[in-house]
Amino acid sequence: MITIRDIVIGEGKPKICVTISGTDESAIISQTRKAFLSAAEIIEWRADSFEGWQDDLSLIRMLKTIRMNIGSKAFLFTFRTKEEGGSIPFKDTEYMRILKIAIDSRLIDLVDIECCVSEYMAMEMISYAKEKNVFIIGSNHSPGFNLSIGEMEYRIRYMQKLGVDIARLTVVPGRRRDAYRLLLTTHDLSEDLNFPIAVLGYGEFGKYTRVLGELFGSCLTEAVIDASSEPSEISVSVMAPLLQTLHDLS
Repeated sequence: MITIRDIVIGEGKPKICVTISGTDESAIISQTRKAFLSAAEIIEWRADSFEGWQDDLSLIRMLKTIRMNIGSKAFLFTFRTKEEGGSIPFKDTEYMRILKIAIDSRLIDLVDIECCVSEYMAMEMISYAKEKNVFIIGSNHSPGFNLSIGEMEYRIRYMQKLGVDIARLTVVPGRRRDAYRLLLTTHDLSEDLNFPIAVLGYGEFGKYTRVLGELFGSCLTEAVIDASSEPSEISVSVMAPLLQTLHDLS
């Protein structure tokens, strides 16, 4: 259980995270303002989507702009590599440099660190974030449901061993049975580890796993501002009351 600003992660309802992924400053500001007005507790910026990410001053300017527009909500900085689902291949040194800019800015509350691409890179960045008192979400993303239960368990335990504050694993179940297995794995790990984890499913069947987090042990969930053009997603306006109803019933 960790406390960030006035948000307690690891108890009660899973905290809702929404992602800002605009390509330019105007789109990012528009998304940020909508995210601020939503029921989301955590605002995640996917900086790899920003066309100006290579310019340090532009990156810092956007960090300041987002921080200024989200009030007291928690700010999560993410820069996704191609190996983990991003669109552009980056060298470890470039990835680490960008994360350090965000960490050094003192504008973010959490940083996403990819833990299963390079152990050396993960260990160095985790150590760096801890020195700067920035909370760490260790992450791993699989494009399909091609991980065995044992492999999912191993990756969560591995991230915990590296020293992250929260471990986040995302997969795309291809069948309802896969989604059920994902929920059971989450439950068993949360009971065994007593450590904040978020095991999230995407796609047609995976979206249901993001609603049932409190029952099975996920401390975070993810939603979008507008799901009208994304049928496999859930909007914050739908997610928030669903989580509250399940919480009231539990």
